[in-house]
Amino acid sequence: MCGIVAIWSPRGGLGAADLEVPVRRLRHRGPDGSGIWAASSGRAVLGHTRLAVIDLITGGQPIRDDQGRLALVASGEFYGYEKIRAELRGRGRRMLTRGDSEIALHLYAEAGPRALDQLRGEFAFVIWDDVRRELFAARDRFGIKPLFYAEHQGRLYLASEVKALLACGIPMRWDVASFAEHLLVSHAADRTLFAGVRQVPPGCYLRAADDGVTVSRYWDLDYPRADELPSVPEAGAHLADVAAVVRESVQVRMRADVPVAYHLSGGIDSSSVTAIAAEAGPVQTFTVRFDGEGFDESAVAGHTAARLGARHHEITVTRADFARYADQAAASGEMIQENSHGIARLLLSAAIRDRGFKVVLAGEGGDEMFAGYPQFGKDLALAQSAEARARADRSYASLAGHGAPRHLREFLDQLDFVPNWILDRYLAVTQPLLPLLRPEFARQVAASTPCAGMLAGPRLRGRSLYHQSVYLFCKTTLCNYILAAERLDMAHAVETRLPFLDHHVFDVARGTPLDGYVRDGVSKAVLREAMAAHLPEEVRRAPKKGFFAPAAVQDTAALARFSRIVASDALRQQPFFEPAMVARFAERLRAEPPARRARHDKLVQIISGTCLLAGSLGITGA
Repeated sequence: MCGIVAIWSPRGGLGAADLEVPVRRLRHRGPDGSGIWAASSGRAVLGHTRLAVIDLITGGQPIRDDQGRLALVASGEFYGYEKIRAELRGRGRRMLTRGDSEIALHLYAEAGPRALDQLRGEFAFVIWDDVRRELFAARDRFGIKPLFYAEHQGRLYLASEVKALLACGIPMRWDVASFAEHLLVSHAADRTLFAGVRQVPPGCYLRAADDGVTVSRYWDLDYPRADELPSVPEAGAHLADVAAVVRESVQVRMRADVPVAYHLSGGIDSSSVTAIAAEAGPVQTFTVRFDGEGFDESAVAGHTAARLGARHHEITVTRADFARYADQAAASGEMIQENSHGIARLLLSAAIRDRGFKVVLAGEGGDEMFAGYPQFGKDLALAQSAEARARADRSYASLAGHGAPRHLREFLDQLDFVPNWILDRYLAVTQPLLPLLRPEFARQVAASTPCAGMLAGPRLRGRSLYHQSVYLFCKTTLCNYILAAERLDMAHAVETRLPFLDHHVFDVARGTPLDGYVRDGVSKAVLREAMAAHLPEEVRRAPKKGFFAPAAVQDTAALARFSRIVASDALRQQPFFEPAMVARFAERLRAEPPARRARHDKLVQIISGTCLLAGSLGITGA
């Protein structure tokens, strides 16, 4: 996966020394080597830390073309690269490595931004073009690989992690408006929680030249219009297509020059990936074991592993670990966790690396491709059932009668419904947090309208309610929260590959009729049926169960840690939470038994996570 960092200066003056500290700051992402290259003009400098998983001998970066025009640093993987390499050589291109990253350099030389249409995988990369004197950077279609950037004192900085931008001298302050949107839904895909620090959005590229910095889109989730959806599909043919595309997506991600491991839970997504992989030979699987009823899937995962003949590893994560590793999770993930599953992911990746693996395949993306979340099931019902829609309309009327918040009214005005995951977030997160906010920030939250720029956009117009909901989810929560686990994995130099988040899989999944997602109350019906031959019955029929850890606040040490945070300068220095109100909240928590404290865990995670993140990045205010 690697780590990348780059600086562009239209006035020149750059040298390799400008990246020595930032590259060291990304060493955890690429412990197998590093490199820095500076343009002779002083207008660009590129840095790279290498995690060697393809072409272990000649794959060091930065990579130059043989004409001295282009230089590249890349993070991630380009699948199917062997065929593209052969085609490039056939067209007379001289390849200086045997790896996958170099194809991006030569495709860009031939086609410019259109090269992205030929690239498949999880990637972020930066190219300096010495002839055109422009910098080009791009990010994969779903946002699996991060790519942050900031403009500061006339220069443009790009990096795989925010901490590398900090090492470049970028000042760190909270973006209060983004934080307000985060509490309501999620901040926009091109923003972060930090003022002046942006992201190249999923499916987009950035160009920096003398005429300025621009960001353009090359791919988007394009769901069929509601009147184009199949009503009576050829079910057998569609199931065969789903099975074939998922199988092929797994198989191309098994390609590595190092051993590959597999995440395995009790769910259908990781089980499907592992089952397909196991057909090619013995596999090693990893699962998290929690010490909390209702959260532990290790028994089912163990049964599946045994059926597949896998060598299985259980990684036990206890409540005592939640307080012990909270700081590290905040610093590594560069995000605010809302459940201790982030700590579990951090410890899982450490265990995978300790057992000699650099690459792991995982099941993220199956819920987004095949309507796995319960809230998506409710949105499907709204799209299909007049009775369900009538009930929702009555709820909306009741909500409006009690003074619906502005952002929910915006969804009703623009879409004529509120996606259930957005409504759930307001009820579970925003509403309980409101009494704990500073008054001025509470007013900003009330005035915020997250997603406003997308609601009237062409990708929502004419689509079913379900497709509108999943589109907004992918553009916010998926890329900004769920996929931020990449940085927890890369804290231990583990590359995680996600077969379900593949544009070929999307091209097939988007054609699923609405009644193919849920059958007899069971989600992801089309995937369950397509994968039926590969899965144990207990997995194929099991209901959706998300990867959540038990409530950390039930643990005495975690509660004591929260109390210390509440009493610290870190809480007083942030602009979001009213210290006196949070102190009273903490006092009430201490008086409650552990079982009752669990319902407040998400609030505790957000407040403490904000303070821990501020500490890790040195943020003292807005």
